[in-house]
Amino acid sequence: MSDRKELTRRNFIQLVGGVGASLALGSFASLACADVALKTPTAGTGASFAPNVFVKVDPDGKVTVTIICPDAGQGSRTALAMLVAEELDVDWHNVAVVQAPANQAVYGRQGIGGSNTVRSMFGELRRVGATTRMMLVAAAAKNWKVDASTLKTSSGHVLSADGKKSVAYGALTAVAATMPVPTSDIVLKKPEDFKIIGKPRTRIDNPDVVTGKAQYGLDVKIPGMVYAVIARPPAFGATLKSFDDTAAKAVPGVLQVIQVPSGVAVVGSNTWAAISGRKALKIDWDMGPNTDLDSAKITAQLVAAVGPHKEMPEGAKTIEATFDFPYLSHATMEPMNAVADVHDDHCTLWSGTQQPTGAVGQVAGLLKLPQEKVTLNVTLLGGGFGRRLSNEYIIDAVNVSKAIKKPVKVVWTREDDMKHDNYRPAGHSALKGAVDASGSPVGWSHQTITAGRGGAGSYGNPDLSYNIPGAGMRQGGVRIPVPTGAWRSVEHTLQSVANECFMDELAHAAGKDPFEFRKGLLTNERLKHCLVTAAEKAGWGTPLPAGHGRGIACFEGYGSYAAHVIELSVENGQIKLHRAVCVVDCGIAVNPTGVEAQMQGACTDGLATALSAAITIRNGSVVENNWSNFLWMRLDGMPKVEVHIIPSAEAPGGMGEPGYPSVPPAVANALFAATGKRVRKFPIKLDELV
Repeated sequence: MSDRKELTRRNFIQLVGGVGASLALGSFASLACADVALKTPTAGTGASFAPNVFVKVDPDGKVTVTIICPDAGQGSRTALAMLVAEELDVDWHNVAVVQAPANQAVYGRQGIGGSNTVRSMFGELRRVGATTRMMLVAAAAKNWKVDASTLKTSSGHVLSADGKKSVAYGALTAVAATMPVPTSDIVLKKPEDFKIIGKPRTRIDNPDVVTGKAQYGLDVKIPGMVYAVIARPPAFGATLKSFDDTAAKAVPGVLQVIQVPSGVAVVGSNTWAAISGRKALKIDWDMGPNTDLDSAKITAQLVAAVGPHKEMPEGAKTIEATFDFPYLSHATMEPMNAVADVHDDHCTLWSGTQQPTGAVGQVAGLLKLPQEKVTLNVTLLGGGFGRRLSNEYIIDAVNVSKAIKKPVKVVWTREDDMKHDNYRPAGHSALKGAVDASGSPVGWSHQTITAGRGGAGSYGNPDLSYNIPGAGMRQGGVRIPVPTGAWRSVEHTLQSVANECFMDELAHAAGKDPFEFRKGLLTNERLKHCLVTAAEKAGWGTPLPAGHGRGIACFEGYGSYAAHVIELSVENGQIKLHRAVCVVDCGIAVNPTGVEAQMQGACTDGLATALSAAITIRNGSVVENNWSNFLWMRLDGMPKVEVHIIPSAEAPGGMGEPGYPSVPPAVANALFAATGKRVRKFPIKLDELV
């Protein structure tokens, strides 16, 4: 088998067409394996069958699926393994997963973002499973000297036409490795025949997570490793002038203090020593030009960037509204961290990142090494939400390890992470709309201005799901020296929230029910079905206790559709949440358990950012530094959350982002229903309602 060529994931994608298309893989049975544990012989008595970079079948029938995408808690390892297992036709309890390291040469680009993991690999991984199954069937047919087309499979076995013969996949591994690759007729199951896809499954690595076997970045320990934390500039734009490390070096366990590009690193024999040493540092900072920057001034700049609205039709009833949004921290449960072991001719890394191949490229460029000399072992991520799309924490570890010539784990404390994030941008939305005498909308103008981007665009696509003549949106921004990045649902955390708040105001101006008003304007039937289902499940229109209100909102994006109804009341000067009805159509819900969890998590994020969470700027730096003042939802404040998944045979959509954007406006709209007052600023404060 030494003449076999390896086939990378990139080549695999190039060779595999759509569902049912031909497959020309060359020597498919010798594709590169994903992990050292998978690099077993593909032929010979008792050998495992590893026909491609994704799957291995052992003689005992165990199936190992290699996952090339990071798992940030969204359960993608489970969903992706389900795709392979479905078409391979094996028992789910015989399936295990391993995480692939970063390797662009073998797997192509590896990364997660934009709610794209399952939907991007849905067809590819199913074809992997189906092709592997066909090779095992061919092996059984050869042994039995029958036509492979007469055989069928079930639960990891090949069965004869009459059902009297059965052979386990594990007994076929050696012969299967010698089978030619199917080049046509790669037939995938119909949705009605699914046994695994669409059936609720607990996450495949839950036992390892619960027992501590699962490895997150913070769990990594390697021989000779030391620990480091970094003293970072206290204000945006501040720079280091000098430091005195005398007191820091006197702290037991402190080994070194060094300057690095991001600040001053304190290296210790353990994390506590490093943190204690950092507290003892005496640092003189040049505070830079931004010490007078604060949230009020940022908002004023955003408001000043609003231009004239589009003209509304003459004679129409017009309304206007504005909405202000703060910066938001990603606040992942696991703060940023990375382990690096840098040598002159190679570098080995351990970290959770949303962009493994991007991280390898960055490190290779920094160290002036070929990318193949940088090894990144991808761990589980304790939360992402866009925060781990940037890899500065990995660069921190590389810089420290290079300087001290030892393997090092760099840890960001919660305070580091919250005060030095790449934040969801602050934003200001200004809207103007019009309805005619019959209550039909005849105009819509939305200007959304965000902090961090410069310039102003012309009116364009309004990013609106409703049929409103002449609708348009202008996007612009002002340059603010606060680092920003992608945050769950990206621009939709601002503009789609504002849209759905304003839709309620337009409905009120038209004298119409907010649900009926939306339903009459929606052009996408799947989104309309979500909206109608949410209203029905929530009992829209039925009487509520005095002081209660329901709010409704919907969203389409990332290939999915969602709607929410929130019920709340105001009691003793406090907003009390009673019920959250969440509806989603994400196409085929590969793992309904995972879909439900994503909707619950997104709903929690939406409630928190609607009611309490904000990053504020004072004296050029972030005020909030922990959960005590970056206020997320507590258990006693959560409403009853119910998730309804619309059955669908459509291709899967994304799930990370779609469950968020319609939650904050549903809260705002419910508050109007309860109080008769409108929200103009997030997070919501009752004394700021208008």
